[in-house]
Amino acid sequence: MRKTLKNVVAIFFTVLFVLTLAACSNNKKTSQPKEKLPSAATILNGAQNTKFKSMTATWTQTNDKEEALQRAKAQYQKKPLVVFADFSTESNHYKMWIDGKHNYMQMQGTATNKWFKTKVTKASSYAQLTADLAQSALLSFSQNSAKLFKVKKGNNGYLLTYSGNSKKMWKAVTQNSMITSVIGIDLDNVKPYNTEIKISTDKKYNLTKTTIDAAYKDDGQVKHLKLNIDDINKNSNLKIPNTVTKSAVELGK
Repeated sequence: MRKTLKNVVAIFFTVLFVLTLAACSNNKKTSQPKEKLPSAATILNGAQNTKFKSMTATWTQTNDKEEALQRAKAQYQKKPLVVFADFSTESNHYKMWIDGKHNYMQMQGTATNKWFKTKVTKASSYAQLTADLAQSALLSFSQNSAKLFKVKKGNNGYLLTYSGNSKKMWKAVTQNSMITSVIGIDLDNVKPYNTEIKISTDKKYNLTKTTIDAAYKDDGQVKHLKLNIDDINKNSNLKIPNTVTKSAVELGK
């Protein structure tokens, strides 16, 4: 009886072992080959063709204690054209609305805190802001700097990441005037320290989000210039508030 029981147990484990091997063999046969990911250069080239309808961009400069020294936020809507900007430093804070014909500005901290209205002309720097804002997300990386990115699949597309102190990458970031001019960095007097970049796209390489943290040394202190661009082509109902348009004092009449 015991011998029979031992035989049954042995047969059971033998069958179980064979089935396990068969399952492993079937898994090897049915496993799918890994999807070949596109190159970083391919993704970046595709992202440069993104058609912007709306977006939000935020800039922050911090010191080595992560305390904010300067902040800026801009919201962009193409049709109808509306831009909202909010800039603040340790000593100044002003807000601005722009549409196709006028810009409205408020300098906070003044005696009146009134909104002032002026016309937007082709030569105006504010008009240039509306043209450049959407393009600020499209950093022009060279073929050499594009090779420094790592590529992996994202939730609904692809994710490019970079972390390091490459001079090529620092140059690619700081050459974009919309990054450095908004916060105002004297590039001749700073030294690059470390740069972290994340660029997300959908499956067709349309840009969906960009985050940049460019650390640098200024007078021996490590500071950070951070840029975040998101809400790209999401539903936007950006509109200049009536309280602004009706109360604004028109200049240059």
